[in-house]
This record gives sequence, C-alpha cells and structure tokens, in this order.
Amino acid sequence: MKNVTFSSITALLEEIGRAFAQAARYGARAIATMSLPQMLAACIALALIITIVPLAICLFIFFMIVKLAVAAIVLNTRRRRERT
Repeated sequence: MKNVTFSSITALLEEIGRAFAQAARYGARAIATMSLPQMLAACIALALIITIVPLAICLFIFFMIVKLAVAAIVLNTRRRRERT
C-alpha cells in the first residue's frame, strides 16, 4: 500500500474539486440551453425524485422493522410451544 502524505491528500482534494466544478459547468450549460417547457419538466421530475426516494427508503425501513418484529414474535411462540 502506498504511503499517504499531505501532498497526496491535497492533490486528491484538488482533483475532486476540479471534477465538481466541471460537473457544475456542464449542468449550467445544459440548463442554459433548455427551453422553458424542458426546464419545467426537468424541475418537476427532480422534485418528484427528491420527494419519492426518501419516502421509499423510509417505508422500506419501516416494513423491514415490522417484518423483524413479526418474525421475532412467531419464533418466540414456536419456542414456547416446543417447551411444553
């Protein structure tokens, strides 16, 4: 494994910064060339994505917790039946 030095870390951070700046310039050029209906559709799509993805993640976590709780209850009752 390569030794990590301060100069290698700063070089990596500079490269990351250049990549973000390039992506921001690309996005700004793409937005500047869009017509108003295209920009409206892009904004609506982005709003839907920002709204739906966290909701889907939260619902997934909620149902996984419910599934684990039900499985724990079922296993507990089966173990009690086996003991008697």
